[in-house]
Amino acid sequence: MPVAMPGPGSPNGIYVYDAKKRVWNVLRRDGESFKLGELGKGLYLVYFDNLYCPACRSQDHHIYKLVMKYGGRSDIFFVIVVCDWFANNCNSEAASKTFKEYNVSASPTLIVAKVSDNGVVEERLEGVRTDNAIEYYIKKLVGEA
Repeated sequence: MPVAMPGPGSPNGIYVYDAKKRVWNVLRRDGESFKLGELGKGLYLVYFDNLYCPACRSQDHHIYKLVMKYGGRSDIFFVIVVCDWFANNCNSEAASKTFKEYNVSASPTLIVAKVSDNGVVEERLEGVRTDNAIEYYIKKLVGEA
């Protein structure tokens, strides 16, 4: 079921932004972790969101601004991995596994990555980052910086 933007009140799980419909869809709640590149080649912004995290509520605002600016591009994938509190307090097997796979222990955490034929180049950002700060890494990885 599509949602405006995952956050407080959202079920734990992995959400992906649908650029054409401009909504967030649940990719999965059960099963395997999210892998960079599974949606195709391009730029990924993966936001690890803990619902009990006050700093994440501040981060939401900056993510929303980036989605509004870049969300229409087919080469940029926005993903939000939602747990109540890290992998230990998570009602989604897939989200919990993703927190563990990417060794997320700070909240919020963002991974900005470029997936191409040459492999994966990623930047890990911990703590609240402004949309301008995150945009620097987006531009850097797409070669616009």
